Amino acid sequence: MKDLELEKILRQWAEDLVSRYTWLTIRFEYSEKEGVYLVSYYPEWKIERDTDFVRESAAFEDRMNDLYDEFSAPLFCYEEKLFKLSPNAAVIRSSKPEPTVYREARKKRRPQLVEEPMEV
Repeated sequence: MKDLELEKILRQWAEDLVSRYTWLTIRFEYSEKEGVYLVSYYPEWKIERDTDFVRESAAFEDRMNDLYDEFSAPLFCYEEKLFKLSPNAAVIRSSKPEPTVYREARKKRRPQLVEEPMEV
């Protein structure tokens, strides 16, 4: 059964995190099938580089596991690797996201024509 108090805790926690980690997006929803909240962090490549975020999110996950039994504690993962969220899942992201820098593919250099000496 959906726990509205837990949903409120998850939403406040997610909003707090994305205000400090502006690159972060968190999606979550209650799964009737699993009977728990499912929480997914994005993007994984950025998470892996931010040890402060990893420590902080792991501490929150541990607190949730301490407060709720193993059958009602939220499940957490990166980029929906352990479960799939529906299109209706709540999306929490910063209102001032960091600009994403994409590497532009370099243009391939055309081979230079080498002038060969003329035969006499």
